[in-house]
Amino acid sequence: MSGKRGDSHPEAQTYFYYAISDGDKRCYTEEDRTKGYGAQSIPDPKVVTYSQVFVNGVLQPSTLYQIDKGTITLISRDVPEKGVPIIVQSIRIYKRRMGRW
Repeated sequence: MSGKRGDSHPEAQTYFYYAISDGDKRCYTEEDRTKGYGAQSIPDPKVVTYSQVFVNGVLQPSTLYQIDKGTITLISRDVPEKGVPIIVQSIRIYKRRMGRW
């Protein structure tokens, strides 16, 4: 039965980061974000449940990038071509305690 003190249910918080490749760099910071997409950040991977990276709309395997707080580094052999979008999606899933109803 729900609504009892101590009950909990999952909550999620999503973070997004958008950048456009310059054709040269491998490392992008929050300063490189594309303006006009609202609040953006690259959270510390220690505080999120998981992150996904898309380059030119294609989901990248985790072996091709490294995420640190405020930074994404592409470690693939090739650098994305100039103008290619880079998107980082990070999701934090946590339990939210419910009070008495």
